[in-house]
Amino acid sequence: MRKLSAVAVVAAVVIAACGGTASTGGAPSASTAAATVAPGPIKIGAVLPLTGSFSASGTYFKQGYELATKEINDAGGLDVGGSKHQITLSILDDGSNGTKSRSLVEQLVTQDKVTALLGGYDTGLVEAQQAVPDQYKIPMVEGGGAASAIFTRGNKYLFGTLATIDDLGKNTMDFLKYWIDQGKLPKPLTIALVWENTDHGKDYQGAVNLAAKNTPDYFKVVLDQGFELNGSDFTSLLTQVKAANAAAFLSDAHLPDYITMHRQYTQLGLTHKFVSYGARGPDQKGRDALAAAADYLVAGLWWTPAQPDKGSQDFTAKWKAAYNVTPDWFQALSYETARVLYAGMTKAGSLDGTKIRDALASLDFSGSIVPGGHISFDPTGKPKTQIVMTQNLPGNKVSLVWPKGVAGYSDAIMPLPSK
Repeated sequence: MRKLSAVAVVAAVVIAACGGTASTGGAPSASTAAATVAPGPIKIGAVLPLTGSFSASGTYFKQGYELATKEINDAGGLDVGGSKHQITLSILDDGSNGTKSRSLVEQLVTQDKVTALLGGYDTGLVEAQQAVPDQYKIPMVEGGGAASAIFTRGNKYLFGTLATIDDLGKNTMDFLKYWIDQGKLPKPLTIALVWENTDHGKDYQGAVNLAAKNTPDYFKVVLDQGFELNGSDFTSLLTQVKAANAAAFLSDAHLPDYITMHRQYTQLGLTHKFVSYGARGPDQKGRDALAAAADYLVAGLWWTPAQPDKGSQDFTAKWKAAYNVTPDWFQALSYETARVLYAGMTKAGSLDGTKIRDALASLDFSGSIVPGGHISFDPTGKPKTQIVMTQNLPGNKVSLVWPKGVAGYSDAIMPLPSK
């Protein structure tokens, strides 16, 4: 009994060092764990786009994974079955190429013999990777792919930390409905909708169109147009947006396309009563590139430094100290993704892939910095997490504007000021 109590105490200390808590029920006995955990470091692998189209976001994810891992190692190592182990993190570059991404994940499993995987960044790249965990029964936790399709393919060893894009779209439409009811936006609200031609973009398109179908007195989509990723010129698309004469402009775009599109939107002199690029807007790289043109944009996010809770504020300060920049959701969710994986491994008390998978499936990671403070999963591996809406303000400031009543909430400026 003393040995078992000691294991429980050590496990609790390590998870506390991660900044979160998780149920340790179902962990193996100390004697069983000792037989399944060999001495020495634990190998964890990740494949990220450190070059190519998504290199900026991939670098953020690399930094988040590294910071969470460093904290574990600095605290003495990860507790697995009552013994502490240093973590060796191997991160490979897929060059933003899906075929290469899958191949490198398989290399980490078959050649480098990693115990578990952290996922890539970008829905398409995560989709390229996602068959590997189930094929080899090696768990993966990812925080860079948010398309709902990821969680419809029967995978048992893949877990996500991002609320999916259909949820983001629904939150955006609920937000707009509220401001229509306040008389700040016209009813029905005419919408010019453009979306990247990926599962990510189709989720957003579907959510907007569903709201328009279910509440036609509130919304009318007057333009519904897809576009290809990594565009260099959106002039033709934006000409269609202008011709649609809509009151609101909604676009689902990745960070590079958002920057290009909104710069051209501004150059063409377009204005709308409401503008949102999905999850883009407060990203520091975007604000640096667009300056005042990004003011008043509204975004749906998985985390923001505007959250006033102590965990978020501590993380923001920690990130600034480490990297001399204010973190965006990319950094926060990659950090949380690694912490969730490590908490699952501690809960499993084993380095066996199936046992780690089972521990993650029943994990309730509390003390998280994501909105709501918890990360858990449904039976498909889809996360039970929340989204908040933010609005950019002049002076590089951001306010929390949805859901109403969330800690730190303030009313949005609506309609958007004319520029």
